[in-house]
Amino acid sequence: MAIASSKKGLGKPKLIKTTNNAWKAIPWTKVQRKVFKLQKSIFQAAKSGQDAKARRWQRLLVKSYYARLLAVRRVTQDNQGKKMAGVDRMRAISSRQRFELVENIKGNLKAKALRRVWIPKPGRDEKSWNRHSYNPR
Repeated sequence: MAIASSKKGLGKPKLIKTTNNAWKAIPWTKVQRKVFKLQKSIFQAAKSGQDAKARRWQRLLVKSYYARLLAVRRVTQDNQGKKMAGVDRMRAISSRQRFELVENIKGNLKAKALRRVWIPKPGRDEKSWNRHSYNPR
């Protein structure tokens, strides 16, 4: 069985065994309220010109367990395309897979590069595009 952390207050998170009931037992209203409160704080800090505070709270939001839980729930349950595989060709349907997704997105704090796709245009070929017509600035 996979193991997921469950945070309560300050201190170390408890480890719980994941079952179907564990995913359903998560207090989703509390999770949504905490994430929304943090997002609201980020917005207010950015609006008032407190950039350092906004960046600090953004980092906290990215690392937040509740934010990761909510993100996985929105993609795997609430989303209309939840049964469609994504770019990674994976779908998370069971609660165990959802908890694994929450743990997997833990370390990804830096965005990946965009995927470039060649779109053919009249009068050009791919070789000339790669050589001199693309300027990243």
